[in-house]
Amino acid sequence: MKAADTLIINGRFLTLDDENPNAEAIAISDGRILFIGKENEARKFTDNETKIIDLKGHVAAPAFIESHTHPLAYASMLTRLNLRGKNTESLENLLDCVRKKAETTPEGEWIVGTGYDEGKFIEGPSDVTRDDLDKVAPHHPVFLRRTCGHLCLLNSLAMKLGGLSDEDSLPYNNCQYFRDASGRLTGKFSSAATKKLKLPAIPIEQVEEAFPEVENIFFQNGITACADMSIAQGHFKLIQKLDRKKQLRLRIGIYQSSDIKQCVAGDIGRINSVSNLGLLTGFGSDNLWFLGLKYVTDGSAGGKTAAFSLPYVNEPENFGRLYQEQDDVNKSILMAAKAGVQASIHAIGDRAIETALTAVEYANQNGGDTTNLRFRLEHLEAPTEDHINRIKKLNMLVSLSGAFIYSLGDSHIQVMGADRLTHAFPAKTLLENGLTVACNSDCPVCDVNPMLGIYSMVTRKTSRGQSFGGKTEAIDRMDALKMYTKNAAYLLWREDDLGTLKEGKFADIIVFVEDFINVCDEQLKDVHIGMTIKNGDIVYQNSTF
Repeated sequence: MKAADTLIINGRFLTLDDENPNAEAIAISDGRILFIGKENEARKFTDNETKIIDLKGHVAAPAFIESHTHPLAYASMLTRLNLRGKNTESLENLLDCVRKKAETTPEGEWIVGTGYDEGKFIEGPSDVTRDDLDKVAPHHPVFLRRTCGHLCLLNSLAMKLGGLSDEDSLPYNNCQYFRDASGRLTGKFSSAATKKLKLPAIPIEQVEEAFPEVENIFFQNGITACADMSIAQGHFKLIQKLDRKKQLRLRIGIYQSSDIKQCVAGDIGRINSVSNLGLLTGFGSDNLWFLGLKYVTDGSAGGKTAAFSLPYVNEPENFGRLYQEQDDVNKSILMAAKAGVQASIHAIGDRAIETALTAVEYANQNGGDTTNLRFRLEHLEAPTEDHINRIKKLNMLVSLSGAFIYSLGDSHIQVMGADRLTHAFPAKTLLENGLTVACNSDCPVCDVNPMLGIYSMVTRKTSRGQSFGGKTEAIDRMDALKMYTKNAAYLLWREDDLGTLKEGKFADIIVFVEDFINVCDEQLKDVHIGMTIKNGDIVYQNSTF
C-alpha cells in the first residue's frame, strides 16, 4: 500500500461527488487524492513521513474553478493606471487620478487607465466626457477603458490622433459612437475604436513580472484553475514558457480570440491554423491546455453596447450594436465546428443570443456537428424562453456571469430599468431545464472572488444592496458552489481531474474560515478562504487561520 504524502483530517468535506457526498479525511499522494472517507480508514495510508493537516472542524470543498477570466490581461492591467475601487469612487477621484498621472508623464505621451465604473460614483451615476479629461490632461492623449472592457473614453487629443471627429457620419469598423444632444462626440466609444489608436504596448517583461501577483490573488480567493478567454499571442507564449520552466502555478485553459468584426478572412486564418495543426480541445499539460475559439457578438449592458431588442433607459434610439453580421458568424461557427474545437460565444443581449444560436444551428445544418464539442454561451444576461429551449436542444453549455449582479448590477439597473431584470442571468430557469451552468466574474471586469458570485446567485443583490429584479431566479448556495466547481470543470474539459473531491482527482481543495454551510445568505459575501491547496500543496493560507 502506497503511503500518503499528506493527510487532511477533522474537516467537513463537501465533496460534490454524488457517490460519496461527505467525508472527514483525505489522503493525498503525488498531488492526487489517494483516499477520501472516514478518518480511521484514511490513516491506514499514512506512515511516519506523512504530513498531517488538522482542519479543526472547518468546512472544505473542491477548489474554485473560474470558467471565464482574463488573467494575463489582468497582469497587463496591473501595469497601467488603476481606476478601480476607492481610486475612482467619485468623478472627482477619477479625474484626480488622471491629473496626478499627467503631472508625472511627459507631455505628448499616452495616459492609459483601466477599470473605471461611473455607475459606482458615490454622488450617483455621472456621464464622464472628453471635456472632463481635457481639463485635467490637456497635453496628453488619454485612453480609459471602462470596467466592462467594451467601452472606452478618450480625450480630445486622443480622438485627434485616432482620426475620430464630430464630422464622422458612419462609425468605424462597426464601432458605436456616443454623441450629446447637439451631435458632438462625447469621447465615449465601443471597444472597436481602439483599432484606430496606436496605444503603447506593454513590454512582455512587465506582464511576466506582474503575473505572479495575479496567481496569488486567485489563490487567495480559492481559485486553482481558470479559463483565459481570448488570450493575446504574446501572452500565450509567455505562459507556455512559464509552464515549461515549471513556473506556472495556476491551471489555465486557453481560448484563442476569433473576433471577426465583419472580416471573415482573418477568422479563417485563425481556424485554419487550429485545423491544419490538428489541434484539439484539451491538448496540453496539467497546468496549461488548449480549449478552443472565442467569439464576441455584442458589448456590455453597463456600457450600453450590448444588443437588446429594447432600448436603454432615456436613449430611445440606442439598442446596442451587434458586432458581426449574421452571415459572417454563421460561416465562422461552421468552420469551428468542422475543425472539431469548442467555440465560446460572448452573447449578453437577447439579439446577440439570437445571433449566436442561429449560427450554431446553421453549423449543424451545414455539415458541422457541435453535439459533443461543448459549445459555450458566455454571460447570457437576457435569454428568452425560446432561447433556453434551443440551448438545451443544441446541447450547449452556459458560463453565466452571475457575479455581474453584485459588481455591475447597479449600473444595469440604471441603464435598463429594474423591471427588465427579473429574469436576467436566469440561473434557476437554466438549472430547471437541465443545463450545465458555470458561474464567472469575467475578471478583471469584476472582482474575482467567487463568494461574491455565489452571493449574487443566492440573494440577487448588488454591491449597494439593491434588489436585482427580485429573487425569481435565485438559487441555493450548494447549486451556486457547483457552478464554481463541478460544472466549471466540465466546461473546461477537466471533469476527470477537477471539480469534485474524489479518489484519483487532483488534490485541489479549499477550506473556508467561516461556516459556508450555516452562515445566513447575507453573510455569504463575507466568507473567506482560510487555505487553498493545489496538488496537495498549500499555495495560500490566511494569516489568521
